[in-house]
Amino acid sequence: MGIRILVGLVASTAAALAFAAPARAGWLEARSKHFVVYGDLAEAELRDKTQKLERYDAALRAQFGLTTEDVATIYMVDSLDDIRRLSGRAGVGAYYRSSAQESHGFVPRRLPREIPGMTADTVLYHEYTHHILLSNTSQYFPGWATEGLAELFSTARFADNGDVIIGAPNESRGYAMNGLSAWSVKRLIESDINPPKQTERIELYSRGWLLCHYLLISGNRPGQFAKYVELINKGVTPLQAGQTAFGDLGKLDSEVERYVRGRSLQTSLLSANKIKADTNVAVRKMTAGEAAIMPYRMVSANGVTEKTAESLAEKASAIGARYPGDIFVQRAMAEMEYDSKHYEAAEAAANRVLAVDPKNVMALAYKGRVHAQRALKGKDANEWREARRLFLAANQANPDHALPFELFYDSYVAAGQVPPASALTGIRRAIVLVPADIELRIRAGMALIRVNELALARSQFAPVAYDPHNNGKNPFAKLVAVMDAGADRETLLAKAAELKIDRVNEFDPPKFNEDVPDKGS
Repeated sequence: MGIRILVGLVASTAAALAFAAPARAGWLEARSKHFVVYGDLAEAELRDKTQKLERYDAALRAQFGLTTEDVATIYMVDSLDDIRRLSGRAGVGAYYRSSAQESHGFVPRRLPREIPGMTADTVLYHEYTHHILLSNTSQYFPGWATEGLAELFSTARFADNGDVIIGAPNESRGYAMNGLSAWSVKRLIESDINPPKQTERIELYSRGWLLCHYLLISGNRPGQFAKYVELINKGVTPLQAGQTAFGDLGKLDSEVERYVRGRSLQTSLLSANKIKADTNVAVRKMTAGEAAIMPYRMVSANGVTEKTAESLAEKASAIGARYPGDIFVQRAMAEMEYDSKHYEAAEAAANRVLAVDPKNVMALAYKGRVHAQRALKGKDANEWREARRLFLAANQANPDHALPFELFYDSYVAAGQVPPASALTGIRRAIVLVPADIELRIRAGMALIRVNELALARSQFAPVAYDPHNNGKNPFAKLVAVMDAGADRETLLAKAAELKIDRVNEFDPPKFNEDVPDKGS
């Protein structure tokens, strides 16, 4: 069973009420190089968790050679029950999503003791590993490998001297690894094109973990995993790639079985000198307004539906009225009012932010979004011009924020216009800034098809097409299949239009007939 949800589809206003209980220590904000962490907990605990996140992040970046420097927001709630109220699903322990607006995760401070071998940290680390793997712009990993690697790294241990130990036993998957129905290597590597049935999904985690552990840590087959991933990225079929990189798959099966049934599994040590984590953390107590709005802000950030947006904005409005000069509060209100389609109220909240901070990226973005909605409704070219002016102003305020690039590009697609060269350049820059946002990958893939850079376009679509959480069952898998058959630019544009991929945008989103990947990691 997965530990990630389709974020943004199931949040409820009841969740906001669930978080409105009296605070214990008071809401704190911790800021480090790659994280902003919010929590109603003691400062020492928040600082320790943030420092471990930085060390984990550094270990992954060193392991996969990443150079991107995006920042993630982590919301720490009190319990697993809070996470499940937020997600609307009983089987969720924590989750993480990446987007041009804000990459963020929700995690409980602790999990119940009845979940052996799984902690709040391991669940968060699993999800954050997906984010890091998707942040690799030079290659993508097939579904079984992304789950296997996420499991492999999630049990990271942190030594006092700064070293990070990878590959510790994964007790929560032990029963599945030794089960009678364990998948063969051949079945595992073909799972992207022959997805598991629901009862088989555990194999992606357990056997994926085991194969990754054997290939990367045992020392028995050096370089073979990298060769396999290289072949997959060149468009070689999974089975061909496996046979070329690993040789006799039956022999590999036997080796893996002996490995898992041995007395102990090896671990890998990543030294502090190699990792070079920046563990500087600044902690501050949040203002009264920030603390008051936080329960509603978390629900809003998690995602709302048309049904829940209205009620959430209504309940938060009293706090917005109480703190008209608090930037954090008014920025939160701009989003909630916009999501509930109260566009005048959203613009008013954005204006209150801009009165204090004229270069606030999110306030400029939400004000621009309001003008874009007016442009769509009235087919007004002047409103489109104003929306784009605001998106460009947001970009000038922070050239390293992906959202203004996305909104500027989307404004042309929503208007039924071919995006100009500047918009295409911007969306390609956005994917560099937040490569883990799969919706950005879709936009970037379409932009690359339009300029006939088909190999690069495939590299953007492939991770979306073979997302392990979607079993390869989405329109993007169909587009990649046409790409792999050698289709030219015109054929691909026609296919994208047929699949309604060509008009992916925020303001006028298409209705897909099949499951579309969410923004999770």
